[in-house]
Amino acid sequence: MAKDDEQPAWEVEADDSPPAPPCVILEACCDSRESVRNAVAGGASRVEICARSSLHVGGLTPSPTLVRAALEESKDVVALVRVRSGDFVYTEEELRDMVAEVQTLRSVGCRGFALGCLGADGSIDEAATSTLIEAAGKDAVICFHRASDEVLRRAKDLRAVDRVASALERLGCARVLSSGGAATARGGRSTLWALQKACGRRSIAVVVAGGVSEANAGLLVRDTGCTQLHAATALTHEVARAAPTSLFFATERVVCADRVASLNAALAAAAALNEAQATTARVVGDASAPVERWWWQGIF
Repeated sequence: MAKDDEQPAWEVEADDSPPAPPCVILEACCDSRESVRNAVAGGASRVEICARSSLHVGGLTPSPTLVRAALEESKDVVALVRVRSGDFVYTEEELRDMVAEVQTLRSVGCRGFALGCLGADGSIDEAATSTLIEAAGKDAVICFHRASDEVLRRAKDLRAVDRVASALERLGCARVLSSGGAATARGGRSTLWALQKACGRRSIAVVVAGGVSEANAGLLVRDTGCTQLHAATALTHEVARAAPTSLFFATERVVCADRVASLNAALAAAAALNEAQATTARVVGDASAPVERWWWQGIF
C-alpha cells in the first residue's frame, strides 16, 4: 500500500501517567513597536511582526528596523515573510526577493519566521518553501503561515488533512497557523480539530487564527483541542495619528494591553477547563470519511 494511501493513525491511547499541562500561548499580530510593547505588557507569549500598516492585506514582510525593535521588546518574535498581498504562488523573482528578506532579517537577530509557498494546483510547494527555510538557517523556528488554509479548504477527509501534516513534517515546521481552511477559525473548527490530531502526532503545534477573540476563545479551545491562539484585530483599538483638523489626519490600529490581557485570561481559563474535562478515545474507521462526521461524533 502506498504511503499516502495508508489510513492515518487517528488514535489517542489511554495513559496512566499524568498528562502534561497544555502549552497555552497567545500570539499577538503586531505591525509597530508600540503594538509589540503593548502586547508584551498584556501578557502575550509571542508576537508575529508584519510590515507597518499592512495588516489589512494579511500582513507583509517587516523592515529590519521594525524587527530589531520587536526583538528588543519581546523574547519570542516571529517575522512574517510575504513579499506581496494575494495568493502564495510565487515567481522565481519573488522567491529570490523573499530569500533576501529572510537573510536580512536573520542578520538583525531574527530566528522565528512565518512563511510558506504553494503550487499552482493549490498544494504546498515543498521545494520553494524549503528554499526559504534553508535561508532562515538550521537554528530557525519555522511556522507555516495561513497559506495552509488555501490547501485545507480543499481537504474533504482525514487522509487529505494527514497529507498536509506530513508535508509540514518533511519541511521541519514547528508550527502551522490556520483557520481550518475557512474564512474564520469558528467556521473551520472541524478541520482544525483534524489538523490538530494529525500534527500532534508529529510534534507540530497548531496555532488557531482567523477572527480569534475573547468571546470565542473558549469555543475554539473546546472544539479544536488547540491551546495556541493567534489574534490581530480583536487586540487593537484605533489611535489618531494627527489632529482632526490636520490635512494629514489619519488613524492607525494599535494593540491594546488590556485587550491582550483579557484574551489571555480567556485562553488560560478555556485551556484549564478543557484539560479537566479531557477524555481519551480510540478513533478508528474509514479515513476517507468527511472530517465533519468524525468531529460531530464528539471524538476528542
